[in-house]
Amino acid sequence: MRKLICLSIIACSAVLANDRVELLGSSADTNGSVVNAYGNPVITYQDKIVTANRLSYDRNSSIIEAEGNVSVFQHGTLHAMSDYLKLNMDTDTRQSRPFYMIDHQTKLWVSTQESDACESQIDLSSGMLSGCNSTDPVWKIHFSSADYNTDKMWMNIYNARLYVQDIPLFYLPYFGYPTDKTRRSGLLIPTLGVSSSEGFLYQQPIYIAPQNWWDAELRPQIRTSRGEGLYADFRFVDTASSFGSIRMGYFKEQAAYAQERDLAHEKHYGYDIDYHHTAFLEEWFGLNIQGESGLYVKGSWMNDVDYLNLQGTDETQTVTTSQILSRINAYYSDEDDYLGMYLKHYQYLDIAENSKTIQILPTLNYHRYLENLLGDHLLYNADTSVTNFYRPDGKRAVEGNVNIPLILQTGLFDNTIDASYTAHISGRLIGFYGNAQSGESNDAYDSGQYAQLDHTFKLGTTLVKPYGTKTHVIAPDIAYTFAGNRYYEGYYKRYNEVCVDGNTDPVCEFFTLQSPRDTLSLGVNNYLFENGKQTIVDRLSQNFRYDNTGNYYGEITNELEWEIAESISYYNVTAYNHERSRVSKELNTIRYNDHVVSGALNHHYSDVLKNGTSVYSSYWTADASYQYDRNYRFFGLVAYDYREKLMKRKEIGFLYSQRCLDLGLRFVQNIRPVLTNVNNDNAVNDSYIFITLILKPIGGSAFNYKITNNQ
Repeated sequence: MRKLICLSIIACSAVLANDRVELLGSSADTNGSVVNAYGNPVITYQDKIVTANRLSYDRNSSIIEAEGNVSVFQHGTLHAMSDYLKLNMDTDTRQSRPFYMIDHQTKLWVSTQESDACESQIDLSSGMLSGCNSTDPVWKIHFSSADYNTDKMWMNIYNARLYVQDIPLFYLPYFGYPTDKTRRSGLLIPTLGVSSSEGFLYQQPIYIAPQNWWDAELRPQIRTSRGEGLYADFRFVDTASSFGSIRMGYFKEQAAYAQERDLAHEKHYGYDIDYHHTAFLEEWFGLNIQGESGLYVKGSWMNDVDYLNLQGTDETQTVTTSQILSRINAYYSDEDDYLGMYLKHYQYLDIAENSKTIQILPTLNYHRYLENLLGDHLLYNADTSVTNFYRPDGKRAVEGNVNIPLILQTGLFDNTIDASYTAHISGRLIGFYGNAQSGESNDAYDSGQYAQLDHTFKLGTTLVKPYGTKTHVIAPDIAYTFAGNRYYEGYYKRYNEVCVDGNTDPVCEFFTLQSPRDTLSLGVNNYLFENGKQTIVDRLSQNFRYDNTGNYYGEITNELEWEIAESISYYNVTAYNHERSRVSKELNTIRYNDHVVSGALNHHYSDVLKNGTSVYSSYWTADASYQYDRNYRFFGLVAYDYREKLMKRKEIGFLYSQRCLDLGLRFVQNIRPVLTNVNNDNAVNDSYIFITLILKPIGGSAFNYKITNNQ
């Protein structure tokens, strides 16, 4: 029951169901049980604040009526306005006409002729909503009815018609969306497309989030002229120190589509696993360790590359490769020691099966961190590893390695020159098991031992010279390595002169030793600073090698980073091969960005020897964008393979963006690989038109039309 506390000409306060109701105004009158307030009157109740030209409160019926410029504030973010409001505090029901409500956090508003509300549920008559300026909204959604739950922050609208600048674009019989960022299950924005070869493309994501530590997303898709499929993502946070995700996918081709294009498989499927744990020894095994531990899992498998191509309707964003690498890394580290275990599994998509592919299952590694003695003049560390090279079909091996560098260092000429001597001790053991490949003899594989001792002398210095606002820093160094003693036994002795570069004999797959040689290394680093800001970095290095065949010039390499101006930067890496008298590698990138115009031109060139054969590549990319004003941005991109005389990608488009809307259009041509029965290196040239529409803060999607699909 309501108990009257106070009544005066300027204020009325009551308690209703333990909630205080206060009516304030500069003037008031009473008529029986009804109190009328005027002069900027205000009523506060629970989390609501009501203002109007006139407010009345009936103490018997617990009804509040508001007339003229009615405003209701709730939760500190919701703001509702109307000409008339009737509020029953006993039943917590409300009636408004007309009704306008805005969420000040999201800027989303809704306007209707009238609304009826009970507790947290608001029922709305026909009206419209938008996230744009209410006087002239760029986009708006008209509806026949709607309802909104202020506790769940969820809006349902019925018979929704989307308009952009009064142009009707889309109709949905039902549309629901959240008005906050709370994780909840439901349908996500679909992805639509049309393809001349694949028909109508539709992908409908379904989001499942029953608990706060995991969620899942199902993405069924249909391509009416090609087939159907389902991809699923499962994401989880199992502890405070770990998180992960699992993706699985399956797509079934229509027989006619697969036969016409001679695809290697009618069914495409695979999985991806990603997991990180930064304290697995402590949390899984309850160990009280002084250091830290970690676990990293990144695994993938698929029956062909189309498992990647079909994950979405925008295949231009798919990164495809002929090699899939899966890894499991685990480690423990403290101040002195590091223990690691690494597993690597390779899958090559351009071969029929991978039974002869060598896998690393696993490598066990121990590393002793750098120790110093004799007042930091003597340094040493140690690194040992054991690797199991495994494959289902063929010879397998277990190899052990040990590396111990001993470093003696000091400063000369009042520490202006740093001098050091390094004795590098290393050794290997290898043993074989399993059966040799057909045509090979098991006798070709003997266990082997190898040891070496090299000596390196190094001198270096750092010189600094100021020039007004500029400062130049130069750091030259010179090092000479004497190839010392070598010891070969068994496998390493037998194939030391046989397994040279270019030998593809299977017995050489496990031979990775380099011929002993003396090496002279020259290097110089230059740094230029202006007003304390680094503007130029240049690194030049050259090796000279000396072995039984004579002198050998290693490649001279130069790396340059240059901030030409505030908006212009340049990067270059060049390597020159003296023996072949040609540039073997070059990368050039020049970029401009003044926040209105931006662009970059890149060229990657390489000419290297592989198995005695010159392999040449030249690849150009360029991108540019222009921010016409704060709303319009135009952009483009090209990628050209000069060696293949092939345009790999072209893209041009624009994006119109403002507070409540993103509208974009772009044209893309892209070449992607596919696996066929005829040619494992086959590719498809796709042409797309993309239309992007984002209604802020509701969301949006990209519609694409695939113009061509030429193999």
